[in-house]
Amino acid sequence: MGHVFVVPGDITRFACDAWLLPTDCTLHLTRGWLSTVDGLGPARDALGAEADDLRTERTVALALPRWEGPRPVLTAVPIHGVRDARDVAERVEAGLREASRVARDTRSARGRPLVAMPLFGGAGGGGDAFRGTLVRAALETARATDAEVDVALVLREERDLAQAQRLRRQEEDRWWPGLDDALREHSATLAGHAGRGRLVPFIGAGVSISAGLPTWAGLVERLTTERLSAADRAEFRQLDILDQAEILERGYADRAAFAAAVVGHTSADRYGIAPALLSGLPCREAVTLNYDQLYELAGEALGKRTAVLPEDSAALGERWLLKLHGTVTRPESIVLTRRDYLAFRSGREALSALAKALLLTRHLLFVGFGLTDDHFHEVVHDVRAVRPRRPGDPKLGTALMLSSSTLRRRLWGDDLDLVALDDGGALTNVADQARQMEIFLDHLLAHTDAGPGHLLDDRFAMLLTPPERRLADRLRRVAAEMGDDELSTTAGRAVRDFLDRLGDSARR
Repeated sequence: MGHVFVVPGDITRFACDAWLLPTDCTLHLTRGWLSTVDGLGPARDALGAEADDLRTERTVALALPRWEGPRPVLTAVPIHGVRDARDVAERVEAGLREASRVARDTRSARGRPLVAMPLFGGAGGGGDAFRGTLVRAALETARATDAEVDVALVLREERDLAQAQRLRRQEEDRWWPGLDDALREHSATLAGHAGRGRLVPFIGAGVSISAGLPTWAGLVERLTTERLSAADRAEFRQLDILDQAEILERGYADRAAFAAAVVGHTSADRYGIAPALLSGLPCREAVTLNYDQLYELAGEALGKRTAVLPEDSAALGERWLLKLHGTVTRPESIVLTRRDYLAFRSGREALSALAKALLLTRHLLFVGFGLTDDHFHEVVHDVRAVRPRRPGDPKLGTALMLSSSTLRRRLWGDDLDLVALDDGGALTNVADQARQMEIFLDHLLAHTDAGPGHLLDDRFAMLLTPPERRLADRLRRVAAEMGDDELSTTAGRAVRDFLDRLGDSARR
């Protein structure tokens, strides 16, 4: 059965197999879409006779031909505009069928094909006045699509996101049938940490796979294929992975050439589901051993700047990401070989100290990380030395593991909650386990309190419960009765800001 994800961000920068691009029967694209899709004109012209079917509305969905990257599927909304959710539901359903057909023919980096769709009809389509109904219709239409394909509803507006998550939370079993009670309980606990500002994602290479990037071992394998003869590879694989990287570096003209090759394999301009979901959490700090920029790109799509330490300076209260092993924007900073690890102890101890402080003061969530890195072991060792565990002490963090392991629990169980995602051993394929991790993160983000920002926004009034409607009416009366003299006071401005956060600004 396919899963419906709700993903914050920009669909034009999202890694998927196919995505729905809103148009109409004249093949018109609004300026916002046209400016983000390079090369669309020639591809659209290449449709030929198929475009006539779209213009005469014999069909309402066409995949663009000869397209590199996620393939756009032109999906035509009614040319007269959107008067209710039914005006777009059938057309979006047709778009998803076409996108699913295209996606199944694509070799997906994440195992199961992924189709992305925006919210149709909420802006240029004319449906902004009943936006909440459009959000609900989008979820239901996505859920009814091909069972072999996952769908990501990609949303940029905070209130759209809040409503989509609220609707899904009301029917837990329907939207997350693959997560058992234990996984949901773990997710709820982590959501509580996130809501209190205590959760810190620790991001491993497994998070980047859905964007087509390799794991750490996969990176070395790619470099090996490029640089070693078949005769040397058998002996090479007997070496420790740090020594493997050392051998590979010596095959390049200099360190700069080696670093450039690493950057080439660890760079991507589209982020996948996991970076988007992690970036959507209300976390001010994050840590990674990855070199890529996927977490930063996902945050940028939401209007969140992420200061990257140690390259950037983070202002008070600003969100930041600690990159312990370097970044693609500074190839000389990359840590990969044995010498790099040894040099780290003398040159970047301040970064390790910051990671240790987070372990002591926050709850870390390890995602896509195998807990095998030597540097990580050193950090945890030092934390254990200064804070010996006593019975009942909180754990240092939670590690999402693709599969259960008795030995890993012996090794790490005193320090970390290990959450296995293999459904009690039922999921044996790594791609299925990784997808389960994405579904877990989807549940986590949906249950992290985003606040009642919809309460006074008329566009979502049809989704309010009767008690919420009564409360909204009272607050609107307060807003209407506030005079200029009251608004000029410090308390008045604070009340006005609060009402705006509840959605009253959308009415003015």
